[in-house]
Amino acid sequence: MKSKTYPFAVLSALVAVVLFVAASFFEDDARWLPTERPDFDTRLPPPRADTAVRLNTDHLSCQQSENTLIERVGGARYCRSNDDCTLFDYGYPIQCLTSVSKNEITALRLAYRSYEQSCQYRVYYDCPSGPMERQPVCRSGRCEVQLVKDELLNEETLRHLGLEDL
Repeated sequence: MKSKTYPFAVLSALVAVVLFVAASFFEDDARWLPTERPDFDTRLPPPRADTAVRLNTDHLSCQQSENTLIERVGGARYCRSNDDCTLFDYGYPIQCLTSVSKNEITALRLAYRSYEQSCQYRVYYDCPSGPMERQPVCRSGRCEVQLVKDELLNEETLRHLGLEDL
């Protein structure tokens, strides 16, 4: 039995040595790298001319964007009838309970998107209405918001569910 295992062990050791040498040969990356070194320009570019110092440019840009948005909302509140108005409650910097002309709503949404991009640090809040429903109405040629109590809606819902006696 010993005579059969000895040649197998020698053959296994020989194969292991050959595999080790091959792995060592292929492990080296030097033969794949280029032999010549490319020339790099190590000189520094000349200094640029000084520019005027501008302080708080982000703040000014954001403030200008807020002012522009507020002016656009103020100019978009025209109407002839209640059907001309729609709600535009986006929160800061626009006042809560704002109503504008339906003709201007797309332009105002784009202006608000521009404001969001200009002002990284914005204040987010929802416009509370409590148990009231907001309705856009036209008063004296200007879109306004009218708050209506939703008690009728609550009563109709309870009646529909059969819970009006509770």
